[in-house]
Amino acid sequence: MAIGLLIPPLAPLVLCAAGFVAARVYRSQSAEPLTTVAGARLGWMTGLWMFLVLVILFAMTALFVSNPEAWQRLKSSWAQWPQMSTFLNLSQHDFVVQLLVSLPFSFLLLTLLPGLGGMLGAKMSAPRPPS
Repeated sequence: MAIGLLIPPLAPLVLCAAGFVAARVYRSQSAEPLTTVAGARLGWMTGLWMFLVLVILFAMTALFVSNPEAWQRLKSSWAQWPQMSTFLNLSQHDFVVQLLVSLPFSFLLLTLLPGLGGMLGAKMSAPRPPS
């Protein structure tokens, strides 16, 4: 139960860390220098792959809740969690609409934050000019 309280505040940090790690791994494996723009692009692509995985999970969820019996089982399991009480009064159609409405925000969140992390990773791994 305590882990459920920690996940939302840590999600932006984890997303930035994903882009940061992608840039650092690329920099360690490549002889080419990684500019901040290229690091941001690399982080953005990392976020794009995460978004594609999320879209697949949303599609699987939409298929799952299209079955009325599965929808009732899902609602009964949500009854145990107070955070999910807002979903208990939704119909199947409204739940799928909620998933679809959250996609643009998810796209922005899952691509911009790793892009920022990739930019930071490229900036911090850039060779420093001699003093």
